[in-house]
Amino acid sequence: MTNNEAAEKEASIKPIKPISKYNPLRAYLFVLAHPKTWKSTSSFIGTVIKDFFYLQFQRKFGFIKTKIIPVDSLLDDYIPFKPEKIDIYLNCINIWIRPLALLVKHRRNHATKHISDFLALISRCYKEAAAFYRFRMSTTKRPKGIVKLKFIWVKLFDPHYLCVPSLNVSVAVLAATYFKRALKEEQFSEGEQKFYNAEIYTEAIEFAEAALYTKQLGINCIAAALYMMSCIFENEFSIQEAVDFINGIFANAQDITQEAKKQINEHLNTLFEQLLLENTSEYDWGTPLKRWILQCEKDGTMPDSGEEKASGCL
Repeated sequence: MTNNEAAEKEASIKPIKPISKYNPLRAYLFVLAHPKTWKSTSSFIGTVIKDFFYLQFQRKFGFIKTKIIPVDSLLDDYIPFKPEKIDIYLNCINIWIRPLALLVKHRRNHATKHISDFLALISRCYKEAAAFYRFRMSTTKRPKGIVKLKFIWVKLFDPHYLCVPSLNVSVAVLAATYFKRALKEEQFSEGEQKFYNAEIYTEAIEFAEAALYTKQLGINCIAAALYMMSCIFENEFSIQEAVDFINGIFANAQDITQEAKKQINEHLNTLFEQLLLENTSEYDWGTPLKRWILQCEKDGTMPDSGEEKASGCL
């Protein structure tokens, strides 16, 4: 009996432990104890500080003057504000930390490689997105006040200037595709792969929906993120996977009308396809998105008045 057959037999008898039950602390402690991961980890942390936090707070305190463009869509109003979804939104890091904890537990000898590889991919996401943010920052309308205490942390650490493309959505979909390949490489049983892939994918979809429900993102932010990922990681994230992800958003939602879901889906697909088509004649994936946000900037201000319209990007 081969190792894979033995694993299949064991998996068919023993219930599969959900990834959500793995303690993310296991991954953090593993990184601290294994010098081979230190370089990629320190590089990742430095990139996040420089290209996400420092970049936003430079703008917040007026050290740079990058324009901040509203990128709301009128269709965002069809999505109800559900502050109780904030826990799912704040779970974004665990979408990829817990699968790493799974690998640390069951494939310890190869865990350093996967940690280093995945952090390198995330770092590239941040660097690519930051190049666009330095051209134009973007924002969406967030509810005023503090509805739940956990919103304090969001507003304290995220000035909300880096909406397009959404980095959190980018990393969530990257997790869904990367770990699908990693589980196969590490020869998890077919049953385990199917179970874990479905769990990670569902979490990624739920995160994107939670970001919309809590008004931390608008639908344009998600379309832009999927476009960026399909361009910079062609081998990791295909166009079909992006379309499937779009079609999964709100597919099972009971609090949005069918007509609203149809319009949201059509808008996401149309914007994604528009950016892809324009990119076929460009050398830089950011060029079509720059044209799009410049149009948002133009449409979002009344001529001669300086007053913002309700929406700059329908």
